[in-house]
Formats: sequence, structure tokens, C-alpha cells
Amino acid sequence: MIRLRQKNIYIGIDIGSSSIKVVEVEIGLTGEPILRKASTVKKSEGLKKAISGMRLKGARVVGVVDCQKTCVRQLTIPVMPDKEIIEAIKWEAKDKIPFSLEKSIISYNVQQETEEAGVKKLKVAVAVSPVETVNKVIDLLREVGIEPVSLIEPPLALEYLSRHLNLNKDQTVALIDIGCEFTTIAIVRNNILKFYRKVTLGGSAITKAMTGQWSLDKGRIEISEEEAEKIKQKYGIPKGTDEVLIDEKIPATHLRSLIRPAVERLLNEIERSFEYYREESSGDKVNSVILFGGTAQFKGLDEFLQEELGISVSVGNPLQRMNVAKGAFKYIETISHMFAIALGAALSEGQGINLLPKELKEKTKRTFERAGVEAVVAAVVVTLILTFIGMRLQIVNYNKKINSGNLELKAIVPQLELASDYERIQGEISKREYLIKWILSNTPLWKEVFKELSNIVPKDIVLTEMGMKDNVLVIKGRILSALQNREEVLSNFISALEGTMFKHVSLLSAKMGDQEKEKSEFEIKCEF
Repeated sequence: MIRLRQKNIYIGIDIGSSSIKVVEVEIGLTGEPILRKASTVKKSEGLKKAISGMRLKGARVVGVVDCQKTCVRQLTIPVMPDKEIIEAIKWEAKDKIPFSLEKSIISYNVQQETEEAGVKKLKVAVAVSPVETVNKVIDLLREVGIEPVSLIEPPLALEYLSRHLNLNKDQTVALIDIGCEFTTIAIVRNNILKFYRKVTLGGSAITKAMTGQWSLDKGRIEISEEEAEKIKQKYGIPKGTDEVLIDEKIPATHLRSLIRPAVERLLNEIERSFEYYREESSGDKVNSVILFGGTAQFKGLDEFLQEELGISVSVGNPLQRMNVAKGAFKYIETISHMFAIALGAALSEGQGINLLPKELKEKTKRTFERAGVEAVVAAVVVTLILTFIGMRLQIVNYNKKINSGNLELKAIVPQLELASDYERIQGEISKREYLIKWILSNTPLWKEVFKELSNIVPKDIVLTEMGMKDNVLVIKGRILSALQNREEVLSNFISALEGTMFKHVSLLSAKMGDQEKEKSEFEIKCEF
């Protein structure tokens, strides 16, 4: 059987409090991601500039929804039918989410089924965001001509990134994205998000702590916010004594005393998050920390956190295990940590939790499922045409050998002592000529076959696999229609196949499913 995966372009967009980060990721036939382009601009410069040069046509855009009221929670509910889960989530979450669920969009993903005290339960990841916030993001994207296929929250993007980084599944890892105004703390184990917390504290707090006027032994000094930002980026947490002047104006010890309260507040928030997670997870401890975001490059921060937390702390590189196209971004290797959330959004491929309104999700699903069918058929046609071309080249080669053999045979006929030998060789040649003619006459015209298939495959059917042996084509696929229509859709498809160039069409197997969300799959055999 031929297992097919079409090549797609995914655009991840992270609109932060001070900058916009956008990445273009190509995921090819083997599933390996390639970073084609990355862009970051100040938020004031706008999204239009950030997406300039991106291949938006045909791309699947995944945006990030981030505000004070967006949240992700892990809930445990009893096992129940799919249609009842959303109401159970609302009941379970009403005391765990600090805003009204009535005017919010809720999306969930069942992570696993467990058993507690003999009762089967579901572990569910739930994302919630106010409708107003979601609509603002959609409107912002539409202003530049973008219709997103999915909207997710920052911790979910970090979860997808953790899967790509292939972290140690036996370790509990905190992925911490420190932005300008906010810090996202996402704790994952086995590449599954276990805990999330958003802290109203970021790199700007450190900059503001360094801004102001002071009277020192060496005179009065003043540092503007612009100067403080430059010093922060250049020196980080400074080392040295009063004799060491930073930027030739402020002693290292004094600057360190200004910075320390801000980084200690960040440390306290991280420690509180780890402690809360440990209580909620019955004692599980965080084994290591990976820093992302613009403030991750603040010199000395990783060393300070590692010393205080007593565990490994490092600056992350989200481009690990990813190919980077030439010219993707001039300084991508040195600031890759800034693109962690945008890359995670792209790597989600629009799957799983999705905060788009229901009507937009359905519209997007129909559009891309149809495109997926066309791409699969095109890929199969190309594969089989290439195979057929190879067969024809072999046959041409055999013809040349046969013609050469005929010439050689004619040259040695007068020298043959027995006529029977000549007749025997002629018989062998005749058999080979017959075999070649048989191959040519029985080789299907694949281009016509798949052109016919692409015309009769209905929108409610997706072909997933195709294979051919001894002039028998086996087709596997899924039915996307409502539960009550599945048998009719499959019957109509079989009837359509029988009206084409196939001699016999028969159903090998079919699984209709008992519920709307359960997969409906089939396998059909067609003889030429």
C-alpha cells in the first residue's frame, strides 16, 4: 500500500505585547519541518509588514490568542458520550476559570482515559477565551487578507514545540516564555501539557527598574528607558565591584541592586508555580527549565535561576531538529528563542484544540478536506505515472536487446548445424515478443484512471490509501458525512465506480461508526 502525506505550508503568527513574530514552516511528505521564512517587527509597524514575503496562498495560518482572560486548564470528568462532554466541562470549570463562560469560546482535547477508585474518567485539556478577544484576533488577521484555520493559546503552542524537540519523556520540564509584559509557564511531561500559568511580569519590568535618577558617591546619574533597554541587552545581570562602571556611568554593584528585585519577583512566581504543580500532581517535581521569549537572552538570567532553583536552566533553541532554508532570517540562529510560540503554532498543523468559532471551523474543514483529496489523487497519479514510465523504459530496452538478438541470430544461422536449434531460439524470441505485447496491452492508462477518480470522488469522502496488484486496485478511505447518511454516500460512490472503466467493483470492508465523531472507514476492490 502507498501511504500518502501531502506537503503543506503552515504560517504561525504570535502577536505579543511589543512585537509580532511570524514563521513559515513547510512540512513535507516525510513529516520533517523546514523553516522557510521568519519575521519579527515592532507591534507598531503592523501585521502587514510582518507577513511580507510569506507564501500565504494555499498556506494554513495558525494564530495565537493571548490576553489576561485566556486560559488552559486540565480537568477530570467521568467517561461519557462525546455530545455530553462540553456541558460536563462547563460544570466542572465554572469554579476554576476566573471569568464568565457564557460569552466565551471553549475547546477541549481528551488527553487520556484513567481509572480512579474503580471509576473510569477522562483527563481533558480545556482552552477558554472570551468571544470578544477571539473576534479581535480574527478581525486583525482579516484586515491583511488572512483566514486562519486555527487559533490556539501560548501554552498549547509550547506543548507542540515540546513534541518537536523530543524532550525526555521521563522528565518533567518547564517551558518558560518570558515576553515584554507577560511570562508563560508551561509544564510538560511525556510531551503533554500538565500545568499552565500566566504571570503579569516580563522584560519591561527589568527595564523600568533600571530607569530613573540616583545620587551616588561619584555624582548624580540619570538613565532613560531607552538607555536602560540598551544596557539590559548588552550587560544583563552585571558582575564586578563599584570600580567597574557599566556604560561608563553606573557602578556594577548599583545596577545589580536595581535589577535584583525584578528578577527575584520572577523567581518567586516560578517557584510558586512549581509548588502549586507539585501539590496538584501528588508530588511530581520539575526536573529542568528551558527559557524562551525575548527576555530569555538576558545575560546571566539562566545562571541566576539555575542557582536559585537548584535545577538545570538553559536558553532554548526551538530550531533543534528542524532544517532552516537559506535566507529564512538573517539572525535566526541568535534569536531563535523569540520565535518559540510562533513555531509551536505552526507545528500544531491546525490540529487539536481550536478557539475558532464553530461556523469558521466547519468552513475551514470543508475547504481543506476537498483540497486534501485533490492533492492525494495528484500525488498518486504522479507516483504511478513515474512507475509506468520506468516500465516503458524497461520494455524499450528489452526491445533493443531482442532486435540485437535477431541480428546476431541471422548472422549465425548459416553456421548452425541443426535447424531445430534455430527453431528453438526463434520460439524463445516469439515468447518474449508476446510477453512485451501483453504487458503493453494490459498496463492501465493511469492518467485516465485517476482523472476519472478525481471526477467521481464526492466531497463527503476522503481517500487515504491506494494500491494495485495484478490489475486489481484497492482503495481505502473515510466518510465525512453525518452518521445517518454514511451508508448512502458509500453506496453512491460504489455505483459511480461501477459506471467507469472498472470491470468489477466490490466492497471489502466498511465501518460506519456508532457516533458522529467516530471514524467511518471503508475498503473497496476494483478490477480493470
